[in-house]
Formats: sequence, C-alpha cells, structure tokens
Amino acid sequence: MTSTLFSQLDLGKRSLQAQQAGMSVAGHNIANVNNDEYSRQRVDLDSQHPHKSRFGAGVDLKGVERIADRFVNQRYIAEQSRGGAMDIRHNGLKRVENIFSEIEGHGLRNALNEFWDAWGRLASNPEAEIARSDLINTSKTLADRVQGMWGDLSTLRREFNGRISERVEQVNQLAKELARLNKLVQQAERGAGETNDLRDKREAVLKDLSKIVQVDWFEDEDNLINVSIGNGFPLVLGRDANRMEASMAQGPNGDFTLRGLDENGVARDLTGELRSGELKELVQMRDETVVHFQERLDQLASELAYRVNKLHSTGTGLQASHESLRSSFAMKSDALDKPLPFLKDGSFELTLVDENGDALETYEIGVDAGKDSVRDIVQRINRTVGPEAKTFEARLNDDGSVTLASESPYRFVLGEDSSDFVVMMGFNNYFETLHGARDFRVNERLVEKPTHISTGKNLLPGDNQVALGIHELQFEPSMQGDSITFDEFYNGMMSDLGLMVNRSQADKENQELVLDEFKRLRDEISSVNMDEEVADMVQYQRGFDASAKFLSNVDEMTRTVISM
Repeated sequence: MTSTLFSQLDLGKRSLQAQQAGMSVAGHNIANVNNDEYSRQRVDLDSQHPHKSRFGAGVDLKGVERIADRFVNQRYIAEQSRGGAMDIRHNGLKRVENIFSEIEGHGLRNALNEFWDAWGRLASNPEAEIARSDLINTSKTLADRVQGMWGDLSTLRREFNGRISERVEQVNQLAKELARLNKLVQQAERGAGETNDLRDKREAVLKDLSKIVQVDWFEDEDNLINVSIGNGFPLVLGRDANRMEASMAQGPNGDFTLRGLDENGVARDLTGELRSGELKELVQMRDETVVHFQERLDQLASELAYRVNKLHSTGTGLQASHESLRSSFAMKSDALDKPLPFLKDGSFELTLVDENGDALETYEIGVDAGKDSVRDIVQRINRTVGPEAKTFEARLNDDGSVTLASESPYRFVLGEDSSDFVVMMGFNNYFETLHGARDFRVNERLVEKPTHISTGKNLLPGDNQVALGIHELQFEPSMQGDSITFDEFYNGMMSDLGLMVNRSQADKENQELVLDEFKRLRDEISSVNMDEEVADMVQYQRGFDASAKFLSNVDEMTRTVISM
C-alpha cells in the first residue's frame, strides 16, 4: 500500500521536530562550552518503522544521548582521592618546613651554635660576669626557640584538627546533595524526562566527595548511585544519606576521631579505615608527621638538658657552695615509696665546706637502681651525713620535692654523681624540663643570679672544667646511642624534612600529570567542540528548512486533492 498525503504530513511534522530538537541540543552544548563538568549531548534519531507503507515513515526522536565514557569517568573520579591527599601532604610539610626555617639566622641551628660559643667564651674567662650574662641570654634564646617550635607544631596540629572537622561537614553536605540528585534522576526518568544534566551534576559532586575521602561507588539498576567509604560504611544509599561525625576524643589534645552514623544512630569508628583523600592525609599529618617532629624536638631538648645538667649540677661557680638547695622536680605522693625511675647503680658525693670554701668532709651516698625510692635516698643521706655533721639535713617536702640544707656558717657542694640522682631530681640544673621541648627552659635561679652558673669543680678561681666540658659537648656523640652529635642529629632531622618536602612535591606533580591525562581523555570524549556544534547547527537548520519545504509541498498537494 502507498502512504497517504496525511501520513506524509505526519512524517514532515516529525522531521521538523527532530531538526528542532537537534538545534536545541546544539545550542545547549554551546551554552555549556565553558562548563568543565558538562558532558556534550546529541539527539538520538532512528528511522521510523514504516508499518504498512513501503516508502518509510520518516524519523523517530528516541531521546537525547549524553556522550561520556563510564570507565574513564570512574578512573578520573578515583584519582581525585590521591590528588587531594598529595595536596594536603605537600602543603602540610611546607608548613612544617616554615616552622624550622633558618632564614635570617632565626632558626634553631643558629641558636645552638650561639649556645656552644657562649660556653666557650665563659670557659675562656670563667669569672667574667658579662660572659655569664651573655650565656644566660643566649640560653634563653635557645630555650625560647625550642619551646616556640614545639608550640608552633602544636598549633599546626590544632589547625589540622579543625580542618578535619570542616572536611567532615563538607562530606555530609556532598552526601546529602548526592542523595537529592539521585531522587531527581529517579523522578525525571519516571516522568520520561531527560537526566543528562542531572547526571553531570551528580558526577561533579562525586568528584568533589572523592577528593575529600576515597569512595567506592556503583550505579544500581534504578540508576541510583550508592557510595561507601572506609571498609564498606554506606554513606549514600539511593535517596538516603548517612552521616560522618568528627567526635572529640578523650585526652589532653582534644583531637577529633571520625565516626560514621547510620540511620539508626549506630556509630562506627572510621579514623583508621580511610584509605586516601584529604581527610586521611589530614589525620596522618596531625597524628604522625607533626608528632614525629615534635618527638624529635623532645629528644633533642631532653638529651641536651641531661648532658648539660650532668656536668653543671656537680660543678662550682663564683658562688658555688649552697646553704640550701631544693630539687626542681617533685614526686607525686603515691610515688614517694616507689623506685625512682631513670637511676643507675652508683653513688653521688656531697661535700661540706666552711665559710672560706675549704672542704671539711666529703660523703658518698650509694644508690641502688630499681629499688631505692626518694624517701629511701633522703633517709640514707641523713644516715650518712647526719651522725657526723648535725649542721646538714636532707628533707622530703610535702609537695614531693627534696631540700638539702646546712646551718650557717657551713655550706655544701655536690660532687661526682654516677647514679644520676642529682640530675634527675634537678639539683643545681642548668636546664629544666619535664616533658622535653614543650617546657624546656633555663633554671630561673641561674637567670636571677648568673654567678651561680657552674664553671669549675674545685672551688678555685679560674677553674673552667665544667664550662669547657659543656662547650665540648658540641663535638661529642650524644644522640641515638652516643652515635651522633647534637648538631648532626638536628641536621639529620632537617635533611629528613627536606627529603619529605621534595618527595611530596614530586608526588604532587606526578599526580597532577595523571589527573591532567584523565581529564584530557574525558574532554576528548565529552567536552564541547565549537566547530562541530556550529556545523551541526547548519545541518539542523538546513534539515529544518527542507522539512518545512516538504510540508509546504504536501500541503499544496492535499489542497489540490481536496479541491478535485
């Protein structure tokens, strides 16, 4: 059977609609030429089944197709996690590097050099008050630098902690947006609407989410995206979204732990489950990288204090003998009768002197490491010295500190100490620290009276044994099992930091190349090409004109038939 004129009118009408749709899609593509998240579209045309006609029935507008490669998009989204992690790592390490900067001589290395040099100047003139004042000022600068760096690292930790909370909130917002877009996609498809733009928006949100936290995702049979993080925690389930929570951890730092909350409010710890992304790297920078350099500073400060105090505590100065000396450190009440930590089997010396500084008697007090408590040692001092010299007494104070005191005109000095009792309790220490770098400081007694700085051992004018010994510590292996010097330890720490920064820079640049390559592949497939769109517009315009001409001719033929 042949087609009727009325069927030709229908054919022409559908042809006009197809060309008009093509023109609209081309215009839509051109309008989004600068939209990086947009995937170009094209009309999906198919020849209409002719049914009873042998001549064909025209065109069928099946829909508008989104031009995208699902596998390229999946890889591009997946690589965002590593890119986000590399950005955080490099920027974080640069912040740490700035804290340790030696620009304009304000770094720790310069302060260490000045400290050693000041002891050298004092060793050359141990009775010069100006040399002592210079040493105190230089030592306070060193202590301030150490404390300041540790404090700056702590501030950086808190900043990372705050950024973790911000990123968690962003994750929750993006998860809600994904669930909302899932709902819109489903509604549009049920209403026979187009979902291409919604799918672009959905993948853009997924890309932003993947940069913050590595995700596993898939599109189910209802065309809904489901997202999980960590070891399978469901963040987005179709039209519903669960939440992440930055929960305040117990402890002095107040760090956030990461938890996932399902629809029933059941919490799951995700802190150690995250595999990549900004959140994972922020946690690692906070809990590992920054802490690593704080611990290295603690090691440096603690060992420096111990080595200097070991020499200084048993030395003498311009006013070297003491009427009373109180320990810098105190024991808690429940530890007074427990073995003192960090002691060695050995003994320490205590010498009584008269008002002229002449030695009257030297006493040796033995220490049994792992057994003696502070109370035991105080009692042993009194048993050893007391029966013969009632002018001297060791007292255990209410706060757990120890006071050594003699009655005027007699005084005392502390001598050789192989047990480390004197330095551990903080008698006549030069530096004081309980925790390492965070409370590293110069003994306030010496700041107030620099004449109490120990320079020698024999109460003789010009004795510089202690000052020279402390100056020589600069060249003695004292760190890492007495294998490297203080300067070598610090230089090694800076070298490690420099290598980490350089490696992070290289990793960041490599990842940027990977992302650029996947973006290039995606753009080759999905981006809008203006030349192609203009050519399509011309083609659709000519097709529309031809269809209109066809309809005009059929209309004229129909009029002729009707008028017959």
